[in-house]
Amino acid sequence: MRRALVLGSAGLLLTGLALAQAPLPPGASAQMPPGHPPVQGSAAPAEAAPRGRAAARTDQNVPSAELPAGVIEARINDAQGNPLPGVATRLAVLRQSVSEGDAREFKTAISGTDGKVRFDGMATGAKISYRLTVKREAAEYASSPFSLRDDVGQALVLHVYPVATDIRRVMVGMRGFVMVEPRDDVFQFEVLFRVFNVGAVTWVPDDLVIDLPRGWKGFKAQESMGDTRFVAEGDRGARLMGTFGPGQHDVVFRFQVPNHHDETVEFEMSLPPHVAEAQVMAEAAKGMGVEVSGMTPAQSTVREDGRRLLVTGRQLKPGEPEMKELSIRLTGIPTPGPARWYAAGLAIALGALGLYIGLGGDKGQGSAEALSPDDVARAKKLLLDELVALEQARASDQIGPKTYESAHRTLIDALTRLEARLPGHPEKPRKRRAPAA
Repeated sequence: MRRALVLGSAGLLLTGLALAQAPLPPGASAQMPPGHPPVQGSAAPAEAAPRGRAAARTDQNVPSAELPAGVIEARINDAQGNPLPGVATRLAVLRQSVSEGDAREFKTAISGTDGKVRFDGMATGAKISYRLTVKREAAEYASSPFSLRDDVGQALVLHVYPVATDIRRVMVGMRGFVMVEPRDDVFQFEVLFRVFNVGAVTWVPDDLVIDLPRGWKGFKAQESMGDTRFVAEGDRGARLMGTFGPGQHDVVFRFQVPNHHDETVEFEMSLPPHVAEAQVMAEAAKGMGVEVSGMTPAQSTVREDGRRLLVTGRQLKPGEPEMKELSIRLTGIPTPGPARWYAAGLAIALGALGLYIGLGGDKGQGSAEALSPDDVARAKKLLLDELVALEQARASDQIGPKTYESAHRTLIDALTRLEARLPGHPEKPRKRRAPAA
């Protein structure tokens, strides 16, 4: 089954999920997901900490009638909403053209004493988009892309926050979702981590790498509006990077593990810190099972497309130790039986033999008499029976589309060559070789 990189499968199962609430740890100023470890480094006394989420400021990016057309004005504020002077900003300008291709340029400005920057004379229209970014220590803050209207300007407010690289110093919790899809030659993994920053300090991961299952390949990360992302880290796994400011951030990637057609397989991958809830899903044929260490027995459900899905998960309770890894075990995986492989090998051999006979063999040997009519008829019946078995295996999802197409093509080719050897079938005239000079 094909789907967009966003993990359409995970997105479907994430519908309706919301960040759970839990009592505050001492000195914290926001509520965290259940099982979140205590946050270190808070200087505020417990009795002074407000209940509820941290007062993260809301950015602004709207058309403004107070500004002339072609004008972009932005104010850079700190975490308390006060203007920040002397901040370097960069405005990215993307021009889209079918005939000339896309063109990108950048403009820079420094915020004044009122925290404002202004860009005049900018082009309007839907074919030109803008995005304002601010670098602050290791973090990068950015507006959402926008275009300018023909009648008014654009007003922006962008907030920047203190930065920490140690996750123990920030109010960050995570939820993890792993989708496994068995395919003909690989197991396709799609992974989503939903990161919640409910404090007023930005988190920039310093050295956070997730170990992926042995033999992983084909790593690809989903692009995001900001700089948050996973990147492949050598042959070890995936490194988490980017700016996780206050709010919610989804980071998504996929990878593959070779499918050696074993009935039972096991995969292990590590988890980032502060994962308060994890869920594992697997597309499963009839008879398949999913077991994940420390999680409840998998429940079976049916997707909208009719495919069977097994789902299991775990949510930490207050005081429980962190989840550090996932140990996933798939059982009852349909595998090709020995008869299937024997038949496929026989089909290939017969196809090669038919080609050999058709070409006249070596030095005139290997003519039509090499196979008797009875031998050809028996081989034809065997191939026809195998075609029926192949169709039945595909209809019951015992084999995938790639295996089906390859085996079907091989069997039809062998059958066609055998048909040419049956009595009464007109033989094509063979080309005579030119005499040697």
